[in-house]
Amino acid sequence: MKKRDMAFGLVTGILGILLAVGAQTFVHPCVHSDGSAAMCAPVRTWLTGAGGAIAVLAGISMLRPNTVTRILAAAGGLLAILIPGILVPVCKADTMACRQVTQPFALVTGVLILIAALLWTVVSAVAGKQEDRS
Repeated sequence: MKKRDMAFGLVTGILGILLAVGAQTFVHPCVHSDGSAAMCAPVRTWLTGAGGAIAVLAGISMLRPNTVTRILAAAGGLLAILIPGILVPVCKADTMACRQVTQPFALVTGVLILIAALLWTVVSAVAGKQEDRS
């Protein structure tokens, strides 16, 4: 296992875990005052699943370096960006938690995951070509 794979894998995996845990705890979507689920409630489930999948893919790619798992982790980052508001509807009121907290958190975390996974893929490909030359 190379230090490069360990470093990028940890960053990507931790961001995936942050996405999953955040969606369940500190950045969860709206809950109505009567306890009923808001229309954005599925965002929580989808972000948790995406974050968990990203963490697992990062772990697999750390242990068994593979371009496909890195690309899938990057796709998970893109999915996290698209889930709230595009793939799963969020509340229309700008004052709701799903619009003020969950959606921006998913956007920032998804972009960071996407950047980390794509950078990991590119750096590994370049390093692989340099190793082939020597």
